[in-house]
Amino acid sequence: MRRLGLTFSLLFPLLLAAAASASADPDACRPAFVIPYAEQCSYAYKTIKKDSSTENVQAAYAACGRAQNEAGNCLASKTHDLHVVSLAALYRSVSQQADIALFAGQYNVAEALLREKLGVLDIASRESPPGDTTVDTERAAAKRDLAETAAGECTERALLLAAAERGLAHAHKYVDLEKLLARKYDEYTICAKQTVVPEHKAYVEYLGIVALEESGRAAQAAGQTDNATKLFTACSEGAKRAIPYASEQTKKYLTTVTTLCDGRMNGKWHFDQPQPLDADDGKFKPLSLP
Repeated sequence: MRRLGLTFSLLFPLLLAAAASASADPDACRPAFVIPYAEQCSYAYKTIKKDSSTENVQAAYAACGRAQNEAGNCLASKTHDLHVVSLAALYRSVSQQADIALFAGQYNVAEALLREKLGVLDIASRESPPGDTTVDTERAAAKRDLAETAAGECTERALLLAAAERGLAHAHKYVDLEKLLARKYDEYTICAKQTVVPEHKAYVEYLGIVALEESGRAAQAAGQTDNATKLFTACSEGAKRAIPYASEQTKKYLTTVTTLCDGRMNGKWHFDQPQPLDADDGKFKPLSLP
């Protein structure tokens, strides 16, 4: 990694000269494999932008896992050049594998990898030249990513309420449904506070605002007009508040939710309108999240 001041190409001939024959021991250091495996990881990592299929993401994750193992096995080498290259390769593969886990929504896995990344940075900090702030910058970025994994885990827990929502909607228990959806909004609000990336915060807030819209419709379906108005007002105000720091796509989502909440509040639409966005033959149906 150039950010750690390590250049693979300069040390590659030294590694080849020091290469031993491949061992059957999976934990053995195999110098000749460290750089090629790291390059395979990087190549596979880059392909995800063009091919985000499950199969390709899994293949990239596996490639980075192999690179991580090879670099980790050689990290304790007494050969300085090999140790330096292994440290750089380990940092790169762990970083890319963590990014892949985040991309795939595997937040628990990403958290473990990010903590391992911080451990690698601890090693690098002890070997960095005096006054070099690179490791501090990388550590701060890793801690920001850890905050994102916490927000992701939190969001997943909130999504688990979906099954209960469907059951209450199907049974037409709208009062209970309104309370459950209001609780879901509260949970998303907590999740949004955990993220440090404005665009991500806006999207998590959007998820909560959708729950508010649904909660208002449940109150509307139960005949609780005043309560529905309060919920729709909070929905509209929350969406407008999040728009300034949302991504362009999330801004479109928030604008749609604002239109829905305003329309239901002023009587333009009832709980089973408009169609076909949330149509269910006149019955309550939660919105589908984009």
